[in-house]
Amino acid sequence: SFEIRAAFLFTTMKNQAQLICYVNRLGTGNIESLHGYLKRKLSPYFHSVHVLPFYTPIDGADAGYDPINHQEVDQRLGTWDDVTKFSKDFVLVADLIVNHISDESKEFKDVEAKGTESPYFDLFLTKDKVFPEGTNLEEINKIYRPRPNRPFSVRKLNTGESFEFWSTFSRSQLDIDVNSVSGQSYLNILIEKFAKSGVKMLRLDAVGYAIKKAGSTCFMLPETYDYISELTKSIHKHGMTTLAGVHAHYEVQIEIAKRVDYVYDF
Repeated sequence: SFEIRAAFLFTTMKNQAQLICYVNRLGTGNIESLHGYLKRKLSPYFHSVHVLPFYTPIDGADAGYDPINHQEVDQRLGTWDDVTKFSKDFVLVADLIVNHISDESKEFKDVEAKGTESPYFDLFLTKDKVFPEGTNLEEINKIYRPRPNRPFSVRKLNTGESFEFWSTFSRSQLDIDVNSVSGQSYLNILIEKFAKSGVKMLRLDAVGYAIKKAGSTCFMLPETYDYISELTKSIHKHGMTTLAGVHAHYEVQIEIAKRVDYVYDF
């Protein structure tokens, strides 16, 4: 019911400030020290802490938003046990990077080696999945992208096969096919990992780009709103809330807010 949900949200985010920070830029550089510093010095001022990407690696091409291993805490920062201990003193917010992973990930390295025979091939979105009949310059130019790069990255695999992989943000960040069984499994495993480690809120990073459709902008489509609703339901089942950070017109923010628990832009 609405009353139960409202009570749940109130207990997870009080009307207090939320700190947002990288682990290695405050304290002495690891999760344990950050936790200790906040607990000793700042706990009266912050109810929740949004810890920016702490996955392997923290110093990739996009400051952690291009994870090679989204399931692993960068060893230079600590472990999932450190995250769990942190969560006992603060409401922890973490990034679920929905749209992409690194081309250095074990999943894509397996695709490079085995091509379409790789069990991870369907995890990645290719141009021909969205444009099975081919496309033209007009359709490509219609695709909204956050950076001035072509939205595809041509890769010749070791098998001799060649594909144009979708790469919304950069060549090294390959988009996930969130509608595939592999894509859904990948994200579900991450959601479960966060829940077990005590994280209470997930920020849905780059979720506005997750759904692609031929002839569209491939950004915040009607199908994207539906996807956000379903993703939120999945996260709620694990006892966590959702925060959407989509850079768009305020009316888009209002519509997103109907499907998540919190929304913001910066």
